[in-house]
Amino acid sequence: MVLLNIFNNETFLLAAETLIIVIGSMLLGILLCYLNSWGLKRKFMEYDKALEEERKRTADVVQKLSEVLKSKSTLEEEIEFGRRKISEQARTIYDQQIKSREQEVENTNQKTAFDQLNATIDAYQQRINIIQQDLEKSKITKVKTRKISQKAPVIVSYEHVSKLLGKQVAENDLTLILGIGPKTAELLKSHGVDTWEKLSVTPLLNLSKWLLAAGGIYKNQDPTSWAKQAKMATQGEWRKLRIFQETLRGKA
Repeated sequence: MVLLNIFNNETFLLAAETLIIVIGSMLLGILLCYLNSWGLKRKFMEYDKALEEERKRTADVVQKLSEVLKSKSTLEEEIEFGRRKISEQARTIYDQQIKSREQEVENTNQKTAFDQLNATIDAYQQRINIIQQDLEKSKITKVKTRKISQKAPVIVSYEHVSKLLGKQVAENDLTLILGIGPKTAELLKSHGVDTWEKLSVTPLLNLSKWLLAAGGIYKNQDPTSWAKQAKMATQGEWRKLRIFQETLRGKA
């Protein structure tokens, strides 16, 4: 009777109904959780598979990147080798250019020296020709050697001397001396030097002093060889005088 009363009690029925609802809700929640977990697990498996594939792709990319880096390193080494090669070639070309310039300078110097040597040879050849001509003339005319006296005047054929020296020659003409012109001859005559013999014994110091005092064009003249030339003219050594004057012209 009591139990019937309990079951007939609305409160009890309400509680039982509530309990059934709660239990049903729990069971439904458990079922939903199970279904949800299965979906998550499936998604997780899909994600894990996708991740594995991504890892494989990443590994492939890393491998390719490693190969690219290795190729880059090899290429950089080749580029550096090429740069060193180019630098060495540029240095070699520069050295060759320097050697070529030095060789050109040396060739120019050698050519200059060769030209100077040829000029010297030509000058000596001209002197030899002069000597040979004088010897031939001496053989033709059969000139006899005479002893020269300081007091006795030398008999000279000035026509022959003029031809030999290539200019008109007169006795005691001071302009015969190389380096003495008409004005300088007048200057020397003003100091009492009017013959070859006087000029041959005039001290060089006096000549230099007179020229320096005269100034103008005279102070730049060099009287060093005048006395020697005058002595040759006084003694009639015309061939010797000609060769000596040719030597002086070659040095000028």
